[in-house]
Amino acid sequence: MSTDRLAEDLRIARTALGVARQLDLAAVADAFVRAGMDLGRATAALLYLYDGEQDTFHLQAAHIPPDDPRRKGILALDLAELRGPGPPASYTPATARAPEPLRRLGIEQVLSVPLPGGGAILGMLLLSRAGEGFSTDDQDLIGRLVPELIPALLNALLVERYKELIIKDDQTESFNRRYFDRFLSEEVYRAHRYATPLSLIFLDMDNLKEINNRFGHSMGSKALREVSRRLVGEIRGSDKVFRYGGDEFCIVLPETDLQGACELSERLRTSLQGRTFLVDDTPGMTLTASFGIAAYPDHARTSLGLIKCADKAMQKIKLAGKNSIGVSEADEDTQQVVGVKR
Repeated sequence: MSTDRLAEDLRIARTALGVARQLDLAAVADAFVRAGMDLGRATAALLYLYDGEQDTFHLQAAHIPPDDPRRKGILALDLAELRGPGPPASYTPATARAPEPLRRLGIEQVLSVPLPGGGAILGMLLLSRAGEGFSTDDQDLIGRLVPELIPALLNALLVERYKELIIKDDQTESFNRRYFDRFLSEEVYRAHRYATPLSLIFLDMDNLKEINNRFGHSMGSKALREVSRRLVGEIRGSDKVFRYGGDEFCIVLPETDLQGACELSERLRTSLQGRTFLVDDTPGMTLTASFGIAAYPDHARTSLGLIKCADKAMQKIKLAGKNSIGVSEADEDTQQVVGVKR
């Protein structure tokens, strides 16, 4: 073994050992990016994790700081063409033209490094070097580095799943109220620090009690789970759906302004109303919801203020006829009804 090869292997071993000490997913993702920048002598590095449900890749870490506005256009990418043919275990690093959103940032070519694990694709590490590409030796080095880091990523993802078990609602696929309070406070702080928008949707099912009365509470619980799945299926990976209580849900939308929240609310409203529920157990029930929206900093600058504003906007919709969307006014005392009525 040559001296250079031995030195590289030692660097890889030290890097892998440092990453293995981390259990937090964000820390492991950042370590992936740093390792790519260091050992790969890259000027740009981005780690995307694969979301099988939405069949897309979501940005987890990058050389671009979290508060940099350039991140907004690259938060989710379709990287299917960069994976290569065959099963995940056969994927190897390869140079390719960068996806169009990255080209807008001046990244023309990337070394795409698929991250296989557990018989599936975990994500993709994208590296770029300004002014030059990656040689065969560079690809070999990265190809030796990444497998040593994969176990740390698998451990971090496992820890993340255990965390989700604690913060998930018992009856639905949404997150629970306890986690909602913490998450919204953190997002308000982040919106304040980085001067980014933040929106909150508060929705209440209009006629779920009818299912309980006609078919029993077990069918009502099943319908609630269907509602949750339908809501989760319509949002981005960075958004979160919470069961606030009973048949009420809250959706936190980081880096989303009022217009974006209104557009999503209308999609959710039509998604709930457009297809009947419990078709396997009943003749099929149509469910609708009333929505209230509040945005930071337009309507409130605290998490409690946002909840209060969105709740008031939703309550006004309830009184005005249901199945529509309400937006909080800036003075927090009155709300304005907007959107499409039944």
